[in-house]
Amino acid sequence: MSTSLTNVATAMTSTSVGADTRSTYVSLGVPLTSAPPLVNTKVVPSVVTTASAPPPLPPVIQDPGTGGLIPSSVSCVAAPPAPMVIIKQPEPVRPYTGQSSYKAYKEYFERICLCNEWKSPTECARHLLVAMDGAATDAVRGLKAKKDTDLALIWEALSRRFGHVDEPERAMRRFDVRRKQDGETLTLFEQNLRILHREAWPKTDIKSPEADSLLRRKFVDGIADIELQKYLRFHAANDDFATTVSKARQFVDANELSRTAKKPAIPSSPNVNYQTIVDAVSEVLD
Repeated sequence: MSTSLTNVATAMTSTSVGADTRSTYVSLGVPLTSAPPLVNTKVVPSVVTTASAPPPLPPVIQDPGTGGLIPSSVSCVAAPPAPMVIIKQPEPVRPYTGQSSYKAYKEYFERICLCNEWKSPTECARHLLVAMDGAATDAVRGLKAKKDTDLALIWEALSRRFGHVDEPERAMRRFDVRRKQDGETLTLFEQNLRILHREAWPKTDIKSPEADSLLRRKFVDGIADIELQKYLRFHAANDDFATTVSKARQFVDANELSRTAKKPAIPSSPNVNYQTIVDAVSEVLD
């Protein structure tokens, strides 16, 4: 048996600490100090795992509508309202039978065309033909609404059927003899005078000084109340037509208030049986 001792090194399970891996050897039969150091230098790359922290939760607020909690970073924006769709219904046209003045109906129909935005004469002529009724239908029979000039032809046919040949002269005569009728108010009398003046002098501006003076004079002369005539001739001699009518209305209103004013009550005499007194006197005399 050899005197030299055989160095036997038994390798133990390697221990891994962090990124450094080392092997542990135990020497048998020889003191550990005499054994040469055995080092296994094996570099193992370190593995670093980076874990990101979750983002902080935003503060919450209470929803004024539902009462729930919502993040304060989310703005509550109300949804825009739905657009409102307005469907404009056309104004119906009143039928014309020929029993009234065609001129008055013409003014009415022109207002309807303006209200319904009928701009072309052809479109207006179509609606005018549809509005004809009764005797007016016979007056426009055979007329079409295909051209812009057809509208004037329809009015011309109505003028021949329901108008007068000498309409301006006829209106002048009616204006000259016009008087305020019984039960006719001052405002209605004023309106009728303006209509007659427009028919008698269609080319004259009703706001001109000549027309205003003629209307004012006719208004005063046509009033049947003598007291009101005297009042207007004295207090409205230099006023225009509108001011004269206003003063006449004030005069009438003041008279009506004075008539309807409450009068003081007069105490009535007590009920006396005069027959009883006569009988008593007769008995005394007898």
